[in-house]
Amino acid sequence: MAAVVWFILSVLAVVLVRASGYRSKWKVRQQLLDGACAVVLRSVQLAFAVHRSFQAWVQNSLTQAGLDMQELLQGDDTEAVLAKRQQLSDLLASLPQRPEHLAVILPESKVRENEAIGTMLAGEVDDVEVLCAWGLLAKISHMSIYTRDGSLSRSFDSIAGRLRNSKMVARAFDGRTPNICLEAKSQVEHICAHSDSSQPDIHICLWSRDHGYPSIAKLAQELAREVQSGALSPTAITEACVATRLQDSRGCKHPELVLLLDDLPCMSEFPPWQLQNSELVQIGSGERSLGDAVFRALVRFAKIEMRWGK
Repeated sequence: MAAVVWFILSVLAVVLVRASGYRSKWKVRQQLLDGACAVVLRSVQLAFAVHRSFQAWVQNSLTQAGLDMQELLQGDDTEAVLAKRQQLSDLLASLPQRPEHLAVILPESKVRENEAIGTMLAGEVDDVEVLCAWGLLAKISHMSIYTRDGSLSRSFDSIAGRLRNSKMVARAFDGRTPNICLEAKSQVEHICAHSDSSQPDIHICLWSRDHGYPSIAKLAQELAREVQSGALSPTAITEACVATRLQDSRGCKHPELVLLLDDLPCMSEFPPWQLQNSELVQIGSGERSLGDAVFRALVRFAKIEMRWGK
């Protein structure tokens, strides 16, 4: 690109000098400067156009790959399918950046029934299975799945049983059974392929509105009781103290990416302090499946520059 620009500038300079004839040197210099500026501006515009066209081409290619991936996770393990599945796994691994913690906000049951977003989703147990498979395929270590009404927590046993016997999850993990830690408000289930392995391949938390404002009220009550009993000084209740008490018990960092699956930009009482370092991607009913929505969100996140509030 630089060589082309210099060549164009050189040709332009020669043409301007010859055409100037008996004009003064000042006019020649002015014309050279104007021509050079015009060429530079055109070159910059061309470079941006090429870059944006390339990004659009990559986006379309990755989106098509995401559609194929969703089918491959549900298909039989033939040699051709295994090869394509590995190719798509490598494609995800090649993204410039991926979140360590992904949070997904699912709509409530009544929203699924009454709005077009329900056509993209299946049952809640199926949705958790798909999200777990995508998390393993993209090597996301922590995933939080949120529904305002707490329906996921009520389906805890069904979700644990599905993940324990899921062929889709195993296919996403190179045909092996992964170690999964499934956690709700008061329940924890370790789905382990090997009993001697303590580190899960993915940690899935099922969140509801109880993890939001009600948890703040509960913490306030606990702090008040501790102050009343003399176990805690009022001056010790600082911002850092509250943040520590509200932190995930396993010390997990806040999600870098929050995927909102809804046609309306409504956070549905999602825990607000979890959003302090998060990029929000909203995807509505235009996607054909939940897997496509997750893939598109990961591609968008890969192109985001994380400024951390600066």
